[in-house]
Amino acid sequence: MSEIRVDTISEKTSANGVAVDGLTIKDGALTASGIVKTDDTTNSTSTTTGSIQTDGGLGVALDAVIGDDLFMKSDAAIIHFGADSDVTMTHVADAGLTIASAGNLHTLQLQSNDDDANEGPVLQMFRNSSSPVDDDVLGKIKFSGLDGAGNATTYGRIETLIMQEANGSEDATMEFRIMKAGTERNILELDRGAVIINEDSQDID
Repeated sequence: MSEIRVDTISEKTSANGVAVDGLTIKDGALTASGIVKTDDTTNSTSTTTGSIQTDGGLGVALDAVIGDDLFMKSDAAIIHFGADSDVTMTHVADAGLTIASAGNLHTLQLQSNDDDANEGPVLQMFRNSSSPVDDDVLGKIKFSGLDGAGNATTYGRIETLIMQEANGSEDATMEFRIMKAGTERNILELDRGAVIINEDSQDID
């Protein structure tokens, strides 16, 4: 076994520094007072590939700037915001994202700082179907919570449907539905030919 024991290794005859091929640090920490840089351009496709790899966590004290895509490889990956993680964004596998807040203020705010007279901010729900047909539901807004037995329940929702998809003759319907006595009812419908109130003929003043 070869062994070198020194306090300092330095290169003073040129500006190229000291080249070490295959350096393994067994104990302790590697501390650099300057920049740690890798010129390798190996792309990463997993947690064990790429130019820089770590088997443990990564702590960054200041801003992190990423020049290309950011991949969260876990099917339940969570991004935590705040010193006490009071806001989180969780990946629900094959479904989407859940943004959770510990408080009662607006959980998500869309903000436009443009000072012209145009609309903004804009929230767009876009169903990018290659074959749109009549009765396609373009999107829903659900208002959900638990009932007295702890069941997740949608108490109200708003949805818009395509009624005619032909170019130049597009029609739509927007429906407002609420729960009444345990059953969802159509309370208000903005149709292509009429405004319909209480379509389900409930006992509502």
